[in-house]
Amino acid sequence: MRDQPVIARRHTVVVGNIPAELSGLRIAHISDFHFHRWNRVTQAAQDLLLTADYDLVAATGDFGTSPRRWARAADLMRRFFEPIAQRAPIYAVLGNHDNPAMATAPDIPLVFLRNESVSLRHSGGVFELAGLDQGLFGAEDMRTALGGTRRHDFTILLAHYPSTVFRLPPGRVALQLSGHTHGGQIRLPYLGCIWANDRIPLRMSRGLHTVAGTILHTSPGIGVCPPIPVRINCPAEVTLLALQPAERVTDAVQTEGLAVAVGH
Repeated sequence: MRDQPVIARRHTVVVGNIPAELSGLRIAHISDFHFHRWNRVTQAAQDLLLTADYDLVAATGDFGTSPRRWARAADLMRRFFEPIAQRAPIYAVLGNHDNPAMATAPDIPLVFLRNESVSLRHSGGVFELAGLDQGLFGAEDMRTALGGTRRHDFTILLAHYPSTVFRLPPGRVALQLSGHTHGGQIRLPYLGCIWANDRIPLRMSRGLHTVAGTILHTSPGIGVCPPIPVRINCPAEVTLLALQPAERVTDAVQTEGLAVAVGH
């Protein structure tokens, strides 16, 4: 992986209840940078995001490694995201390694959603983007985060922990974007992920899955963290998601009433 420190993976996500106007909405999903220094992986991730096409960026937490060293992480966040923010808006949530001060640090061009939602427009359509504050134990308030969205709205949720999907009201959220697992960080041949670091099946440690009417995408993330700060058979990843209604895609795989076409 020395010649390809970060991969770009593309998925077409087919959602049964997506309004026609939102067809083609493109999201760049990134997660788990664990910023502590600028390295070739950081640079490669930035280069990918500066050349890919998307309408918004979703960053699902763990920008730092130690909450006590958040200021250094914040400096690197500014350096990383400033040129990207000139291309598209960036929405984010905090992860368990983050200090809440990062969400209000000056000149970081991210919109942090902390138990709240925003209404966004795309090609004449409207959708709700909600975010859970999972930076500190007990900070999450799902009722408030989802309370501002109408039940007939198309809702995308940012939540650091993939296991959040099991606590959602069935069908309430169309798409959940999460991180935290690093894709397992170390994946063994034939076995795959051996530790997901969350209360989810190992197979859900990365990629697309459906749970009770919600599509979940778990990002493998960008960085590494202790106790074994290396990646094996699990490269850092920038994921590019394109949302489509079912009738627009012919090779989708139907799962629990929703279709997910896993891309190239």
